[in-house]
Amino acid sequence: MKFKTPILPLVITSLLMGSGSALAAVSADEAAKLKTSLTPMGAERAGNGSDIPAWDGGITQVPAGYQAEGPTLMDPYANDEVLYTVTASNYAEHADYLTDGQKKMFEKYPGFRMNVYPTRRSAPAPQWVAENTYQNALNAKLNDSGLGVENAFGGIPFPIPKRGLEVIWNHNLRWAGQGKDTRYINYSVYTNGSRSESSAHVREYYPFYNKSSGKEGFDGNFMKLFLEYTAPVRRKGEVILVIDPINQAETPRQAWQYIPGQRRVRRAPTLSFDTPNPSSNGMSTYDDAFMFNGSPERYDWKLVGKQELLVPYNSYKLINALAEGASKEELFPVNFINPDYERWEKHRVWVIEADLKEGQRHVYAKRRFYIDEDSWSALISDSYDGRGELWRFNYAHPITFYDQNALAIRSLAQHDILSGDYTILEHSLGRYKTQGPSDDDFYTPQSIRQQARR
Repeated sequence: MKFKTPILPLVITSLLMGSGSALAAVSADEAAKLKTSLTPMGAERAGNGSDIPAWDGGITQVPAGYQAEGPTLMDPYANDEVLYTVTASNYAEHADYLTDGQKKMFEKYPGFRMNVYPTRRSAPAPQWVAENTYQNALNAKLNDSGLGVENAFGGIPFPIPKRGLEVIWNHNLRWAGQGKDTRYINYSVYTNGSRSESSAHVREYYPFYNKSSGKEGFDGNFMKLFLEYTAPVRRKGEVILVIDPINQAETPRQAWQYIPGQRRVRRAPTLSFDTPNPSSNGMSTYDDAFMFNGSPERYDWKLVGKQELLVPYNSYKLINALAEGASKEELFPVNFINPDYERWEKHRVWVIEADLKEGQRHVYAKRRFYIDEDSWSALISDSYDGRGELWRFNYAHPITFYDQNALAIRSLAQHDILSGDYTILEHSLGRYKTQGPSDDDFYTPQSIRQQARR
């Protein structure tokens, strides 16, 4: 696999510094690059001279013809044509731009293909987020354990990263709006042709990006999530509440669960790490959600480098498909998502590896994440079992939401390479709202009883 050599000195620095000592913020000279050669978020502003263009600000204006109401989100690139298609017969020619998981999909499924479109660097950087990111570059640092971020607010904490822990925290604290409020389905597809699905209503609030509260009013929690299952019948009315602090060494994740049959709100400490996620029928873990979430404490994180990679991007066609009349069977057939609805583009990504620490437990002994340089969203992950065998290949579908100038990932495809089964998590039903309730009282155990319905 080919990586760009300019970041190799960063890899050496990260290895020498280890994972325990606090890392100081970058110098003023380095931070100044965020206004010249780098984008405000820390990506390379220039293109690659061929098929990756220069960043021009991303989507900053509502496209002509956009309607604020309706079940779909307008695709600004609907007229783009396919440049080329990667197939099982020619994927070796594109191997430098593919992950192990993508290669395995071509080897396992002759019909798997990737339609590659022109690269559109659509991820925006709102001015106030850009300003906060610059200040974070000068001031933010990891705490001594690496399990918390200090002196950061309202922007990417480490836009010029020096090691893997900083990159995964950039993903956890990525700009994806100030919250979300959406209904979605989870859809599992098995090799024998059987299918199962569940649905839920999720509301999220990101206090780390609460512009009105400012840094002074930040409560130390970067995400608050309130999820209510609406199907299947056996889970209808079940509620999950998760609060993620920015310093997980000082205050670990707080989680509660309400199960209608028990009529009780209980602490739920297992809603994290490698606990199987029932929404995927056990085909993913709780920390596979959002590609990765929660504390990074069980792994040693290494910054490998930066790579040009074929990744899902501007996935409006897939996200809108059900609302525009496609059936779930057409969109999610056996083995993999219908390739006609997928859009792949070449982008630069940060590559980080997570190796299970000695004495720690997790079903994945090794994980490799590919994180978009423009948005800091993890777009692809390859996960390996204790024997070193590739086990799961996951990828997310990003789109940019006009109302908040934010790129967010939706419809997470999670493939079990060994069994051949796969699942889709959080495929939106109807219009995605990028603002959940921001009332702190909503995200409390006391409110679960008030909100829960059978």
